[in-house]
Amino acid sequence: MDQKVAAAVALGVVGAAAVSGSRFGPTPSRPRTAFWYARLRKPSFTPPGPVFGAAWTVLDGLLCYSGYRLMTKPAEPRRNLALGLWGLCALGVGGFSYVLFGRKKLGAALGVTAGMVASSAGFVAVADPVDRTAALLGVPLAAWTLFAAVLQEEVWRRNRRRLV
Repeated sequence: MDQKVAAAVALGVVGAAAVSGSRFGPTPSRPRTAFWYARLRKPSFTPPGPVFGAAWTVLDGLLCYSGYRLMTKPAEPRRNLALGLWGLCALGVGGFSYVLFGRKKLGAALGVTAGMVASSAGFVAVADPVDRTAALLGVPLAAWTLFAAVLQEEVWRRNRRRLV
């Protein structure tokens, strides 16, 4: 794929996922969602809100660049599978916020997070023989989603019996 087209597609996909996800977050512009999220019982290792924003800004940038790199490689089955997993990672970025904050479904959000762990780990493994740099760019996302799964499981466990 042409570099300019690949850059536009990668930016479009990751940008759409980020914008979609940000529409549902617990921000001051969404006070009811912020109130709901603040009431949840969370473990002590829950990062403060600004850490989430900073982390996702970096992760989205890495996701965008890794997709761009793969799109500029010759089409072949392994590259195509890596791009499919990359797309699932992007889908999870927007999907998680919708499920957790938009629908307020803690258990389903844990399922989305588990899917993100699998898709990001799969992305790293499948992309590695195609483009090692693209695969390495996916490692922070895989690590973060694993942490997020532990965190989300704990939030779900602490709140599953509460009517939230």
